[in-house]
Amino acid sequence: MIFVIGSLFLASVLINLLREIPLTGKLYRQPLALLLFTGYSLSFLPALPAADWCIMAASFFLSFGLGLMQGRYTPLVNHDGAWYLSGSIMAVLIWFLSIPIRYALKYVSIHFLSLTPLLSGSSSFVIYFISMAGFLLGRYTMLFFRYPALVKKTGQNEQRIKKLEEIR
Repeated sequence: MIFVIGSLFLASVLINLLREIPLTGKLYRQPLALLLFTGYSLSFLPALPAADWCIMAASFFLSFGLGLMQGRYTPLVNHDGAWYLSGSIMAVLIWFLSIPIRYALKYVSIHFLSLTPLLSGSSSFVIYFISMAGFLLGRYTMLFFRYPALVKKTGQNEQRIKKLEEIR
């Protein structure tokens, strides 16, 4: 069951990287949902050693940094007065770049730092979810740093999008 839910989250992240999505306050829901689901999943596992916590923290911060890069190359598009995040191949490329970085992080932690993580096999999705949440939080944070005036207008943008949807 957890694998199915995880697969649905992964598919939704990839779809969000390639399509236009409205710039609203709802953007932070997906990464927060990923973090909450990860916390929920961790509650069923035995106590984790420090190695796993180090890997999770490093994974989150590396992904957050890569998410900042994604946000730097994510264009904003204005349709009828409403702002949308445009899909970007660069965002997908940066996301795919993170996969070998995650494996390198795990390799270094096991072979060079002699850490023995428990989050492997069927529970390794936890690290991926933390990485995806870091990516999304980094991406949206960079967009709000790039366009600080839009942060104030997010509520107005949500109202414009609702009006456009009612018209269609």
